Amino acid sequence: MLTTVFSMILLVAIVAVPLVWRIRADRQRDRADVLRADIRSAINRRLHGESLLAVEVVPKTLWHPGRIVLRTPAGYEDLTDAVWRDVAKHMPFDYDLVVKPGHAEEPLQRAA
Repeated sequence: MLTTVFSMILLVAIVAVPLVWRIRADRQRDRADVLRADIRSAINRRLHGESLLAVEVVPKTLWHPGRIVLRTPAGYEDLTDAVWRDVAKHMPFDYDLVVKPGHAEEPLQRAA
């Protein structure tokens, strides 16, 4: 009797724990997508339309805070200067703001 109950509890745990973990991760990803859309909207309002500024939102986990990453191509770094305050107003307190400037590609070196 006790072994049957223990095996049923173990079977439910093997199925339920990964399912609950995945549901939680999906909800965090959904919240990050909504946050990304909100930030993208604020950026578009500030810049009066679409721009070359890329926004990535990494959801927070149990061990790491969330992260908002702004990326621009080389030569367009002034876009992040124009919008970072608007992004900071929309981001949650437990998220980090990361600005990654673009780098110009170096010309290919031919072997002699």
